[in-house]
Amino acid sequence: MEEKLVAFTFDDGPVEYSEDSSAMNILHTLEKYGQRATFFYVGQQINEENKKELAFAQSLGCEAANHTFTHCFLTERTEQEIKEEFEKTTKLLEEAIGKTPDLARIPYLAQNETVLNAVEYPMIACSVDSRDWDHVSTEVIIERIMDAEEKGELEDAVVLLHEPYWTTARAVEYLIPTLIEKGYRFVTVSELAKHNGISLEKHKVYGRIR
Repeated sequence: MEEKLVAFTFDDGPVEYSEDSSAMNILHTLEKYGQRATFFYVGQQINEENKKELAFAQSLGCEAANHTFTHCFLTERTEQEIKEEFEKTTKLLEEAIGKTPDLARIPYLAQNETVLNAVEYPMIACSVDSRDWDHVSTEVIIERIMDAEEKGELEDAVVLLHEPYWTTARAVEYLIPTLIEKGYRFVTVSELAKHNGISLEKHKVYGRIR
């Protein structure tokens, strides 16, 4: 069976370093099956305790990326304010994991010319949106992603998910082994880009990386 790649991405962490947190459940599922993902972290949520969550994700080969400091609508901010949103989170991630993030995601995927000019990162959107934030069940999240697979839209896709929801964590428990059986391997966004010979550029927005 020919291997297919997909990048699961998780927004709005870190949550907490606890065995009964949705985030750690997601990470343990990735660990169980030897897979990786990209996590877009919100700076104001990083604290001394949940830095352990970030460290554990790094130990699995997952990718830490920048999701601003306050998760605000950047379209309502000045260019300097936008830059500060990312700079603050970059500094916190450097202190927490010793690495500078290479990627960013715009909150709410809301962009305009000012945002595109201000963000000094490749900006990752998505090509498959689970809409897991919208009070939906685990079954609906699974259905949306498996529907994309059946339509041939999941290979080389960037899938948008959120780590704070248990509905998402339970969906991931089902999706990872199910998709592995269908020939998928879960990689980080940067790994997906490298595999497909794509050089991600600053000030540009990427959905499917193919």
